[in-house]
Amino acid sequence: MSTPLVTDLLRPFLVEEVMTTPVYTAGPDESLLSAARTMRSHHVSGLPVVDAKGRVLGVLSEKDIVSTLDHQVGVGHARGILDILLAGYEPKRKDLLQRSVAALLNGVVKDAMSQPAATVDEDAPLSEAWHLLRQFSVNRLPVIRGDRLAGIITRQDVLKVLEKAPSTPAPVVKKIKKTGVKRRARA
Repeated sequence: MSTPLVTDLLRPFLVEEVMTTPVYTAGPDESLLSAARTMRSHHVSGLPVVDAKGRVLGVLSEKDIVSTLDHQVGVGHARGILDILLAGYEPKRKDLLQRSVAALLNGVVKDAMSQPAATVDEDAPLSEAWHLLRQFSVNRLPVIRGDRLAGIITRQDVLKVLEKAPSTPAPVVKKIKKTGVKRRARA
């Protein structure tokens, strides 16, 4: 999709119309194991990290956790639990799973989170959220109201809006006719 086309399709929407609430969060002093359990039980791949007043301090993603495990335990760039389990069968790495669990138990969110978090205001156009998601190569953006967490918006949320958009907006049809682009005949 070309960026101008996507921007045009998203422009009528505000972030607050698409964001998800309530938001599952993690505290900065929470254990990585607790945060990982929250992600797993709610089927999310990342959590905004907030202080006691609801201000966004950072974001903790599965990627951040795996990176921490790689640094502390040497799991490599595991794509998932199967990589860790299978690595545990290597003779020199039998205790990998136990060391990984210990690292999760002893690690804290503030040491693993990405910070500062890229955020978007709830009253921003959805096209701005899409731009920020792409600019920072992230899968989620905490949505803020003032300086407090109000919701979360993900790439998937934006893609759902695009799925519902008309498949060929009028400006695209005009451009195709103008440039003489022809459809291939079906065999």
